[in-house]
Amino acid sequence: MQVNNTVDFKNFLSEKKEINRNPIDDFKNFVLYVDAEIKKSQQLKKDFLNGKDIPIYEIFVQSQKAKISLELLTKLRDEALKAYNTVINMRI
Repeated sequence: MQVNNTVDFKNFLSEKKEINRNPIDDFKNFVLYVDAEIKKSQQLKKDFLNGKDIPIYEIFVQSQKAKISLELLTKLRDEALKAYNTVINMRI
């Protein structure tokens, strides 16, 4: 299931009707969502530069959505690595 560019991630997850969702699949879907947001932002910029009639505020909003999504993904990655290192360094 691919993320539609027009749907936000919260709505995307609510569409999944699985009872036992896997957090790894959720993370994978979030990565796909962030990728879609970045690609949409890049496409809007290209279209604007090619002369299409796109409002500048729409480009700005999409760029900010992509930036915030990428920052959140980076924070999640950092926290996951920190948790992994904590578990690895535990003494038994």
